[in-house]
Amino acid sequence: MQSLARRAAAPIFALALFSSAALIFVLQPLFGRMVTPLLGGSPAVWNTSMAFFQAALLVGYLYAHLLARVRDLRVQAVVHGVVLLAAWLVLPVHVTNALGAPSSEHPALWLVGVLALSVGAPFAAASATAPLLQAWYSRTGRADAHDPYYLYAASNLGSFIGLLGYPALIEPLLGAQAQSSAWTAGYVLVAALVVLCAGMAVSANDGAPAPVKSEAAPDAAAVTWRERLYWIAAAAAPSALSLGVTQHISTDVASAPMLWVIPLALYLATFVIAFAKGSEKLIASTLFIHPFAIAFLLASYYASGNWVFSVTGIVTGFFFSALVCHLTLAKARPDASRLTEFYLYVSLGGVLGGAFAALLAPVIFNNVYEYPLALAAACLFRPRQQNDMPRLMDASIGAAVMIAVLFVILNVRAATIDAVIIVGALGAACAMVAAGWGDERRPAPFRYAFLGAAAVHAGIVIWIAFHLETIFVRSIIEGAAHLEIQQPWGLVLIASSMLVLMFVVHGTTQNRRDGDSPVADFACGVALPSLLFLIMQVLVGARLTPQLLVTVGILLCAFGVFFNRGRPFVLAAVVLVSFVVIFLEDARGARIITQERSFFGVLRTRVMDDPSDPSVPPLRILLHGTTIHGAQLAAPGLTRLPLTYYHPRTALGEAILAGLSTGESSNMALIGLGAGSSACLTRPSDSLTIFEIDPAVVRLAVEPGGDFTYVPECQPNARVVIGDARLRIAEEPDGEFDVIVVDAFSSDAIPAHLLTAEAIRTYLNKTSDRGIVVLHLSNRNLALVSEAARVARDLGAYTQYRISDRFEQPYVSYYGGLAASVMIVAKSPELMSHLALPSGGWREFPAPDGPGWTDDYINLPRALWEGLSGAEECRIYPWMRRCGGELPAQETPTAPTDPTQQ
Repeated sequence: MQSLARRAAAPIFALALFSSAALIFVLQPLFGRMVTPLLGGSPAVWNTSMAFFQAALLVGYLYAHLLARVRDLRVQAVVHGVVLLAAWLVLPVHVTNALGAPSSEHPALWLVGVLALSVGAPFAAASATAPLLQAWYSRTGRADAHDPYYLYAASNLGSFIGLLGYPALIEPLLGAQAQSSAWTAGYVLVAALVVLCAGMAVSANDGAPAPVKSEAAPDAAAVTWRERLYWIAAAAAPSALSLGVTQHISTDVASAPMLWVIPLALYLATFVIAFAKGSEKLIASTLFIHPFAIAFLLASYYASGNWVFSVTGIVTGFFFSALVCHLTLAKARPDASRLTEFYLYVSLGGVLGGAFAALLAPVIFNNVYEYPLALAAACLFRPRQQNDMPRLMDASIGAAVMIAVLFVILNVRAATIDAVIIVGALGAACAMVAAGWGDERRPAPFRYAFLGAAAVHAGIVIWIAFHLETIFVRSIIEGAAHLEIQQPWGLVLIASSMLVLMFVVHGTTQNRRDGDSPVADFACGVALPSLLFLIMQVLVGARLTPQLLVTVGILLCAFGVFFNRGRPFVLAAVVLVSFVVIFLEDARGARIITQERSFFGVLRTRVMDDPSDPSVPPLRILLHGTTIHGAQLAAPGLTRLPLTYYHPRTALGEAILAGLSTGESSNMALIGLGAGSSACLTRPSDSLTIFEIDPAVVRLAVEPGGDFTYVPECQPNARVVIGDARLRIAEEPDGEFDVIVVDAFSSDAIPAHLLTAEAIRTYLNKTSDRGIVVLHLSNRNLALVSEAARVARDLGAYTQYRISDRFEQPYVSYYGGLAASVMIVAKSPELMSHLALPSGGWREFPAPDGPGWTDDYINLPRALWEGLSGAEECRIYPWMRRCGGELPAQETPTAPTDPTQQ
């Protein structure tokens, strides 16, 4: 029996670890799917849940660590069996009602409490299985019992497959209740496997307690606090980074567990790789690829229009950064006798990193700054390495700093030519410093030539700066900006810049000798981009835009990342400087008067004006992440003009006005406030009720002193109901509203729970005999029009659909009217026929095949696939040639694939 137990232990233990890990990591998106509708679809639901699950994992590992200290395996097995049985009593998985309705003022605390009461016990009990079973395996007496860490890879592989299986199979095929029942059955199966493993461990030792078998020296098990702190830090950095990546992706794509699991799945994949047998062979290749992955990540920030490239770049940089941390963590793991202690501290690091990103960062930061901080922290776990080009390393740091200075100058509203000349002057001064502080062992003629060339170049740049308007003549020809350089100054500037650039490049590519100062190399690095920009300014002229400067600047920062790959602290600094450039570029061209972060996202109010023309009124724009949520002209007589999606000529404006005009006075419900633009589509005789989940939006758009005045000016008596609109509107009397506008966006997409059959039925029940429901479905990636049509079909409701093209207005350019994708839903065709819709583009949208969304069934993979593959676009524009029609694709009207990108 003992021999049989030892032979069968490896596959049975691996299966139990795989199954338990898959079970607990299916629970995370499953419960997120259940609780997200209660908190408005915010991506912070996932991040807060992740922080909680990491804390529950820590509790489970602490319990396993303490239990593993009991020498008798039989006692351990009995205790753990009782714990698993006690945790089973709170199943099946459900959202507890013990804490009442969600709190909009303290949503994170409410969510943590609900998680603890609903799934805390079974999650902690199941998570203790991984370290506990590995500790039992180390006492089976097998030949490989001294190193059970490879079983950690089986555990993480189960986690990885569980996470990927949820969006790919579980969510599309099973409803929420069926998922809950299946998880409960899986819990019972895992408990049975744990009991089987306990029996095999006891049988492998003939029922007697067995100490841990270790091939290490007697003092090998000693662990210092420095080592423990290293474990914590190496686990905290990728944990915080995974949540930062999640926040970025979910803000700009969609708030759904289907997308939230991608970073976590990759995070677990790095664990699988790092703790697999032979993983030490991957360290060198990972360290080589890592700088390129970071450069790819930085470049992806300028490809937001290309969803695939953007997300691929972000997750690639994240994956290799997390892998660097986890490989160093696996390399630092202790002897098997310290196994549960190691996992305990690794779990503690995960909790600290997750708590920082999910709970602390939203309180202390007004933007997602924890993301670049965590990315830089991951660089610190690279080993120090010698580089044969130390001068170039220091020069790349100076170049990165100069790039940041350039964008600081651009950010204070300087024109491109002005910024380039200022930077050119600073670079010329640094070139003189480099010449003066250079290697004194070089031939004197070379040093004096460098100094002379730098001095002459500095004089030329200063002269041009004081005569800028006469040397660089700016003009407007046929509406396009032109920049003419008066000769011979253009040739002189190119010649002096090229000459100094040759000295700079030569100086940074030489070997450094003992006693050489790095000041000259740093100064050369500062001068290098300034010289490049001066040359580009002369050659390109007016085509040298800030966007082109960004491209060149990020490319130089990428070189800095690569050259400093052997200096972890410097590499981290270069990464942070790169993100300074990114954030400065994001804020360029407008003043940010408000930037506020809450549980529900990052809100910013940007003011765009023209200091050179005081007659142009300032334009205020409300952004959630990168998505426009309304705009307003801040000038007397223009403040009541709805803009962006809400202009009377857009599909959304037409639908709202048509619904309000069916009576002398109408009662409108607005789900999602934004800037409050819809309030100025109403008449004085109309009444307005606003349902908004985020108190920060109410402060900006309704309360005195806010940035937007649509509601105070057009509907000063509007009733504001704070909370999730789905729950709060259900409390209103049936037949209360004549128009219900569903315009609640979590960044770019309507939260899915607001488009289910139960939700649309609730809206229809709350409409009067002449009432309609207006769905604003503009979205970059999800096929929401098709999903809304399926739901309307299943309810037997009647629809009209239209997408309006973008158009321009005086003072505001294309902000006057953004492309709006809108569907009207009504109880009967008679109601539709009474609507005074001015445009002829309204039509019924045929529902595609497939079941519609319900509270129990939401198929987000289908919506994402149909959105990205162009299937929905062909349903909207069936006459396009690539869809089987006759109209060429380039003649197609504005599609709803990118209506909201600022």
